[in-house]
Amino acid sequence: MKLAALGLLIACGGCSLYFGDADPSRRDDRDDRDDRDSPPPGQGPVKGPPPPGGPPPGPDGPCPKDPLPQPPPDPVPGSCSGPQVTVFGVYETRSDHEFGVHPVGEGHVTIGKPGVHRLVLSSYEPTSWHVTLAPGATVEAVYLYGYHAQTVDLPGVPLVVRTYEQGGGNACGYSYPYNGGGCDTNEVLALAAADAGPIHAFHGCYHASEWTLHADDTATSDCTYEQNDFVNTCTPSSDWEPATFTTHDEPSCTGARYVRYDAHYQTWIGAIQCGSADQYKLYMSEQRDAAFLQIADFAGHGQDHCELVDPSFTIPNEDDITSGGCTACSVADLIDVIDVPVYARANFGERFERVQARYWADLTTSRYACGVSIP
Repeated sequence: MKLAALGLLIACGGCSLYFGDADPSRRDDRDDRDDRDSPPPGQGPVKGPPPPGGPPPGPDGPCPKDPLPQPPPDPVPGSCSGPQVTVFGVYETRSDHEFGVHPVGEGHVTIGKPGVHRLVLSSYEPTSWHVTLAPGATVEAVYLYGYHAQTVDLPGVPLVVRTYEQGGGNACGYSYPYNGGGCDTNEVLALAAADAGPIHAFHGCYHASEWTLHADDTATSDCTYEQNDFVNTCTPSSDWEPATFTTHDEPSCTGARYVRYDAHYQTWIGAIQCGSADQYKLYMSEQRDAAFLQIADFAGHGQDHCELVDPSFTIPNEDDITSGGCTACSVADLIDVIDVPVYARANFGERFERVQARYWADLTTSRYACGVSIP
């Protein structure tokens, strides 16, 4: 026991002790690993899920006083504009691999959140990735990281491949914070941020083959051992900013488009200029990158909607848009929208509800003037 302790102490000081007749450069304890394909330093395979605290001290792990690898700080929340970068990381999608035998596993990712996405898919073992998109979700680019070969079935989508076998470097990671057990998550996150931009979310597991990203940014999977997650929330801007949002219906105006986040109603407001900056058609959406819907009124035809443009707007008389003192406020022709989804309410200050527009019940207008310009 004393000799073992002394050996460990000296090894941690930069030296090592050896007792025995065999060549000390040969390591019989490597024979129980599931891979001997000589991966790059720091990216060796792991036999089963590592312990939560990282590998035990000894020849294959850190010295007792060595600090465990620390995770990088989570990316600083940015604006909510632009594509969402999500990282999915696993060590394997199937467990029947062994020395020299690496069958290709299947990884299935469903994107249930509307908007534009950049996907980072990482696995140590060879994986064929399959991506399913819910309505309103699109993928702008895919980044494949790993040691063994990775593929994905999204034809026409720009693809970056960084794996050891395919000659593009390598990175893999499934734990968060990184547990020091191999497949360095810190490297994956750093590489993903450099390639794809600020990371919105990471979801990882040692063994998983099914992932679903939900609209609230949570993810579910068939993870067999402790799923690891983090999500960075963005900070929406309350100021108008140029945008190229889409509308569910053919727009009545064709001018410049802008969006802003309304913190009071917790929704996005879209505006399309109608010939000038002080006249516009207003829209609403729960997600910035989803289709925007018309805003309807079942006690008028939009007179109270100017509060979405001007927070100081009031309307004591719901039938008179100028009753709160905005003499420049007006709405144009009445439009009876039918059988399409809209956001609607009856009175000023009420919450908006998403409903299916009904005949002569949910009314709107072709143009608003709210006494202020956009932007």
